[in-house]
Amino acid sequence: MRRERGLALIVALLVVALTATIAADLMRGELLWFKESGNVRALAQAHAAMDGAFRLAAVEVTHEGRHDQVDDLAERWAQPLPRFPVGGGTVHAWVLDPEGRFNLNDLVVAGKEVPGAVAVFTRLLQLAGLNPSLAQAVVAWEMPPGSAGGGFDAVYLGRRTPYRAGRQPMSGVSELRLVQGFSAKIVRKLRPYLTALPLATPINVNTAPALVLAALCPGLTLKEAQTLGQEALRTPFMSEAAFQQALPQGVSPSYQADVQTHYFLVHVTARFGGIVARRRALLYRAARGQATVILWQEALWEHHRVTATHT
Repeated sequence: MRRERGLALIVALLVVALTATIAADLMRGELLWFKESGNVRALAQAHAAMDGAFRLAAVEVTHEGRHDQVDDLAERWAQPLPRFPVGGGTVHAWVLDPEGRFNLNDLVVAGKEVPGAVAVFTRLLQLAGLNPSLAQAVVAWEMPPGSAGGGFDAVYLGRRTPYRAGRQPMSGVSELRLVQGFSAKIVRKLRPYLTALPLATPINVNTAPALVLAALCPGLTLKEAQTLGQEALRTPFMSEAAFQQALPQGVSPSYQADVQTHYFLVHVTARFGGIVARRRALLYRAARGQATVILWQEALWEHHRVTATHT
């Protein structure tokens, strides 16, 4: 009898332990489900908030275009928005003028090399302390199939992971990493001065950094370019002629310069719950007074934070 009672007690303890283990597993699964559903909800909230931020930026750019004749860094669109609360999360947005940078897709237009643009890019490379021959490597990369001086496919097909030259306008500055002679370090160094827009664009002298202004105007020193940039912040140039008058004697732009912008790049970071997400969008305003449209959006990254604080 004692032996039977002992066995019964052991069986009972095993049943209790098994029941407790199953209950714990069910609770963990339920908690995980709640956490995952919360992350999905937070991510949806973040995306909705970022969409709203992009639309708000488009409205702001349209508004400025209707009330000002030039685009400069003193305008409201150029001021980073403070991080503000939105429905349990926060959103932070800022707008950049990519036309203040050199557009890589100015180098080849309609399948032909553009000498003026190549000269500007060559000087930009020199001012950045890089090999100026890199300019021709980019030109060859963009040249369409069958064109003279384009391709260099043999160079790329001979690599460990073979690929062909782009043979079309660049989709982004990061594509430079595929071009012969460029490295991740070189691309990082050039990124503040370059863009890759859908169409060829002039350089907005009101928003261009000093190195781009110096590359645009042969004979202009970096120090003189910095002074011009500071002047543009205080009193924007109202025309290309006004910019020309501010240049030292004998110096003039060697390529297209402007004081207006059509493309705007918007970066947005959203924090909801344990989610941090970042996206960017390219806006386009065809003419002053016309509505600004969102050409494309893309996710830069999103991740789960360790904590869920909103700072």
